[in-house]
Amino acid sequence: MRAERLWRRGLRFPRLFLADRTVLVHGDVDPNPDPRKSRYEARAFDTRSLRPLGTAFEVQGPVNLARSPEGEGWPGTVLVQASRRSVSVRDPRTGSPLLETDLAEPGELWPDDVALRVLDKEAVVFLFGEDGDGGTRWWAVDPHTGATVPDLADSRPGHEARGERMSFAGDFLVAPGQDPGFDPVILADYEHPRERVYRLEDSEYLGEVESHADSETVAARVGGRPLLAVAGRIHSLPDLELVAELGGPRTLVSLVEWDGEAVAVYQEEDARPGGLGSWYLDRLRVRYLDRPGQPVAEIPGTWPGELEDLVAAPDRVVVLATTEGVYALHVTV
Repeated sequence: MRAERLWRRGLRFPRLFLADRTVLVHGDVDPNPDPRKSRYEARAFDTRSLRPLGTAFEVQGPVNLARSPEGEGWPGTVLVQASRRSVSVRDPRTGSPLLETDLAEPGELWPDDVALRVLDKEAVVFLFGEDGDGGTRWWAVDPHTGATVPDLADSRPGHEARGERMSFAGDFLVAPGQDPGFDPVILADYEHPRERVYRLEDSEYLGEVESHADSETVAARVGGRPLLAVAGRIHSLPDLELVAELGGPRTLVSLVEWDGEAVAVYQEEDARPGGLGSWYLDRLRVRYLDRPGQPVAEIPGTWPGELEDLVAAPDRVVVLATTEGVYALHVTV
């Protein structure tokens, strides 16, 4: 089965974001050695009809999608965007601004990630990035005033951000980080990638799991429970018990709920034949996490270009971002 083409557009390092029945692709269309000078485009699609919700528009990253908080008068799904000086909320169909707010405490560096959540019925924007002092931090701001939210932050030393994403599942936030160390054999510093789990309401640190420098982390509440997928493994939250092992640390994963069941859609890392010492991603699979034995089914399908990101929607659709554009597969297995 050949994947259905949604948008033929060459994007550099495209990323996919999902909220309700809207999926957004965001990527670099005019590469520049300085990523802050590159030109980025975004476009939104309906996961039921697989039709575009509007034309492409320029928007500098980082961006994310979120359900619109009640009482704001915004569309059901909104795009949130951040810079080192401001945060904004936009209509994902057109890119039109709905809210633009200067930060009360602007930073010297651009954040690497942004997210909009609702806490105690109030909209809160979360930011993640380097803190300017050799570490990274996540913190929260009021999107209406730009003021920093007290006691809703954490900072850790010894890490250089590389564009990672925060993840959210129910009442929990997962933030990337690293534990610094020194190797006495090679006489060099090293850092162990970690994913740290926090309780959203009060930012209490709950624990962490080992990650990988090249892995993508996702968290979601599916099948009635919050789960975390990192480095080819799935853990429950907040106890971090191992639920399933999917493959190597570069395995791409999306967590979704289909017909009330928790499902992992993933593309497993495989070693190249012949001992070339490299890796590639092949074969799209579905694992039903709530069924006895966690059965695995392979999704038959082909698509042009190299797969960069994937996201599974509740409509049994998997959206793929490749080097050639945006595509979708209907899953029947």
